[in-house]
Amino acid sequence: MAATLVNPTFKEVQWLADRSRGEGMVVSCYADISVSSGVRPLWREHLKNEVARIEDTLSGDAVARTLFQRNVAAIEAVLSSRRTAGARGMAVFAAVQRDFVHGYTLTVPMPDRLVVDEEPYLVPLLELLNRQRRYLVVHTDTHRGRLYTAVPGAVRLIEDISENVPKRQRAAGELWGKEQATIARHREDHVLHYFKELAREVARAWPEERYDGIVLLGEHEVLAAFRTHLPEHLTRRVVRQAPHAWVGRQVRLESKMDAMYTEAVNEQDRQVIEDVKRRLLEQHQIATGPQEVINALRNSQVGFPGSVVMEPDRGDIAWRCRGCASLFAHTVEECPFCQARCDRTSLWQAIALLAARHDIPVHVVAAGLGLEQYNGVVALLARDEPWAAAPEAVLTAHLPEPRT
Repeated sequence: MAATLVNPTFKEVQWLADRSRGEGMVVSCYADISVSSGVRPLWREHLKNEVARIEDTLSGDAVARTLFQRNVAAIEAVLSSRRTAGARGMAVFAAVQRDFVHGYTLTVPMPDRLVVDEEPYLVPLLELLNRQRRYLVVHTDTHRGRLYTAVPGAVRLIEDISENVPKRQRAAGELWGKEQATIARHREDHVLHYFKELAREVARAWPEERYDGIVLLGEHEVLAAFRTHLPEHLTRRVVRQAPHAWVGRQVRLESKMDAMYTEAVNEQDRQVIEDVKRRLLEQHQIATGPQEVINALRNSQVGFPGSVVMEPDRGDIAWRCRGCASLFAHTVEECPFCQARCDRTSLWQAIALLAARHDIPVHVVAAGLGLEQYNGVVALLARDEPWAAAPEAVLTAHLPEPRT
C-alpha cells in the first residue's frame, strides 16, 4: 500500500473528504519536517508523545489499539519517505482497513499533531489554503529582470529577461557634447525597449495562474520608471513594492516574500474584523452563529463578495445527514427533511468544506476579537435574503480586474 503525495488544492481536499468516508478510524497527522539552523526535524519525538497519549485512551479496546498502531506505522513510512525532500510540512491521513494512505507535501511547516476520528481532520489544511497567497514577483534593474511565482515558503523562477544596454561613460573616459548625448540617448532607447519587453512578459505571465497580486522588487527609481509601461489593469494589481538589490546570481527570495505574506494576511485580518464590527453595529448583511452561517451558505447569501469569518477550531460537533447532506449545528440523529440517519462531524471542518464547495473564502482570525459571543463564527453576506440581489455598488467595487 503506497501513499500518494500531492500538493494541496481545495479540489484535492474535497476529494479526500469524500474518498475517506467509511467505517472505522482515520488517523490524521500534521508534522513539521523543516530543518532550521542545521537541527534535524523533531516530528518523530513529538509524534511518539502523541502516540503514547492516544494509546492510553484506547487501552480498553485491543482491536482499536492494534488498528491505530498500524495506521501510525503507515504514517511514519510516509514521513520518512525520500519523496518528502524539499517539503517543510506534511499532512498525512491513514485508514489502513480501507487500504487508504494519503499525504500532502507542504511548503510551510505545520505544528505536530495527531488526531483520531471517523473522518480525516482537515481544518489545519483548509485554514492553510484559505490564507495562502500567490504572487507574481518581478525583480528588475535597468536591463535585467526575473519573473517568479511565489507562494508561502516557495519561490519558483518562470522567466529570465535581459537587454544589452550600453554602459554609462566613466570619469576617466568622459565624453562631451554631441557624442556624449548620442550615447546617452542610445542607452535610454535600450532601457526603454527592455522595460517594454518586461511589461509584455508580465502581461503574458499574469493570466497563466490565479495570482493574488504583483510584487515589484528593485531600486525605487527603476520600479517607478517600469510601472509606467505596465497596462493599467496590471498596475492596479501591484500590492507590494520593495527595495532589493540585483546580484549576478539568482537570489533566494523566500524570506522576503514570507515577510510580505505576513504583512498581507495581517492587513486582511484587520480589514475583515473592521467589516465584521461595522456590520454587527448596523445589524446588516451578517449571519451570526454556526446554524445561521450554515443556512446562509446553503441559501447562497454568502456569494461573491461575501466570506465566512471564524476563530480557530473550537472542537465543536455538527451533524450531517447521510441522505440529503443537510448540516446541523446541534444534535440531530434523524434528518427532519428526509428522515435519513445523521452522523457526527467536526463543525468547523463542515462549515469550511461547505464554503469551499460554494467558492466562498474563509478567514480564520485570532480568538478574543469579539466572535466568541456568536460561538466563534459569522458570515459576511452579499445579500440579506436568498432572493435578493447583491447591491450593484458592492459588486462593482469588488469585481476582479479583467485578465487580458
